[in-house]
Amino acid sequence: MQDLAARLFRDEFSIRSQAKAEHLLNRLVAGHELLSATPLDEQTPYASMLLAVDRPRGHLIVDELNPDRGNIRLAQGMPMSCLGRADGVYVGFRSHLLERVAWEGYGALRIAYPDKVQYLQRRALLRVVASATDVGQVELVRRGARTVFGQCLDLSGSGMRIRIASPTDFAMTEGEVLQQMRFSLAGSEMQCEAQVRFIRQARGARERLPQRTLGLRFMDLPPALEQRILSYVQRRDRELLRDGRL
Repeated sequence: MQDLAARLFRDEFSIRSQAKAEHLLNRLVAGHELLSATPLDEQTPYASMLLAVDRPRGHLIVDELNPDRGNIRLAQGMPMSCLGRADGVYVGFRSHLLERVAWEGYGALRIAYPDKVQYLQRRALLRVVASATDVGQVELVRRGARTVFGQCLDLSGSGMRIRIASPTDFAMTEGEVLQQMRFSLAGSEMQCEAQVRFIRQARGARERLPQRTLGLRFMDLPPALEQRILSYVQRRDRELLRDGRL
């Protein structure tokens, strides 16, 4: 759950539409979904539930945290992150306590309406080893440096892990934004901006040009291309499960 929260609370997963954000929050209420609430200075979550959404008045009502120590931390002014799931979508937000209240005869918390709401579809968490016949050579177009070519190792709805030979002009760096990333996926040409999330030395690499493993995050991926990738990842996941390779 901590890994999920760390991934979810990124700006790339923020909902831009206030109406959509409010809709997802109301889905948590309607579904009586459990809410995992974690004070920002702790790692252990507390159980709660979203009871009401009042955007015009700028607040939410949540059930008191269980165990009670969580309520004490909020009363001391500690903000919290909340994570729930509705209709196959993980929904997260951060807030702080306004006051303790009674709600339908039980103890509850009135918390500030969140500035941002994040969401992540469960299927976007899947990561699969792509078939060599399905994913062609990956081309990374860099700003002010030579284009780099690589091989896909695995793929998810939000990014790709690839292997490359170390560039001979300018070394790649973590956080570098690539002007364009191009590859073919099951016969469809894909291209988008991407960001280098991590760089690792490939195991057993003894070539003259050392091999590197890159973790890449897709940026500004058009919805149609995102859907193609997610559909492929789901299909490939089923293939691997059927063949007993997962």
